[in-house]
Amino acid sequence: MAQIDLSNYNLGELKGLQFDVEKELKERQKHDLRKAREQVLAIVQEAGMSVDELLAERGKGKTAGKGAGKGRPKKAGPAA
Repeated sequence: MAQIDLSNYNLGELKGLQFDVEKELKERQKHDLRKAREQVLAIVQEAGMSVDELLAERGKGKTAGKGAGKGRPKKAGPAA
């Protein structure tokens, strides 16, 4: 990647660049998420399944239910 000399920019220009970079990062993340979602949907459809069927399979493994719903253990009371 090319090195950019920012030393000649004033504070306002740098803040403007920062705003533009943050905006572009958000757009790229949205784009990448959409692309990944489309790829996953294509794979699921190619396998002849629906997304609901795929997600329903998540909880059917050997570890299903292990530790589910237990949360953090309660603190023991003072010793009597």
